[in-house]
Amino acid sequence: MSEHPDKIMKKVPCIYDKEMYERSYSRDNWNDGRRLLARCIRKGKPGLILDIGCGLGFFVECCYKFGIPCIGLEGSEYAVQTAKKREPNFDVRQHDLADPFPFEDESFSTVMCNEVIEHLPKEVAENALRESYRVLSEGGIIIVYSPSIYNPKQAKEPTHINLHSPKSLKRELKKAGFKKVRNFNKSLKFELGLLNPLNQMIRALFTLLPFSFLSASANCIATKTKEEC
Repeated sequence: MSEHPDKIMKKVPCIYDKEMYERSYSRDNWNDGRRLLARCIRKGKPGLILDIGCGLGFFVECCYKFGIPCIGLEGSEYAVQTAKKREPNFDVRQHDLADPFPFEDESFSTVMCNEVIEHLPKEVAENALRESYRVLSEGGIIIVYSPSIYNPKQAKEPTHINLHSPKSLKRELKKAGFKKVRNFNKSLKFELGLLNPLNQMIRALFTLLPFSFLSASANCIATKTKEEC
């Protein structure tokens, strides 16, 4: 019998601590939020966005400033309070991702999951993906950003307890119910420098033969298509 997610979380250090969130703050948070929102607009459809594992709420803030409705779910009380100190009107809610999401079926057009899956125990991550599928409306998308298990730098991070390859993350999304799943932005786990003549050749080869073990990321986008409903 597998352990309850609550017991698993207690074994994992630094998942919801203050220091982790303070380390994640940088001047690039605003630009990162705009980049994520731009992808949601390009690939998704109009409607309410759900940001799971929203951290300090920078993506929710970006949506708020552009007038796009967004709700954030976050397990850390510290992170939620910090987000609301910046702007009390941010809709950021404390919620354990091991539990069912507090929303009706088909409530959202887009789910954003930015660098969250790798921090969650396997059972919790699986629940979060299943619940994301449930709360998405027909034609809705989930966008998952996560480093690859083959990325040596990211694999050394102690809070990265659930890393995936591009292929294994696709399998997890299909297991959650999605049938239309693809990887995107699969960057090389190493670069030889922009001016190195071999760099372009290696990148071209990676485009033609995108072996998982060469990828720095496992990013996926999945759509809840009509035939799945």
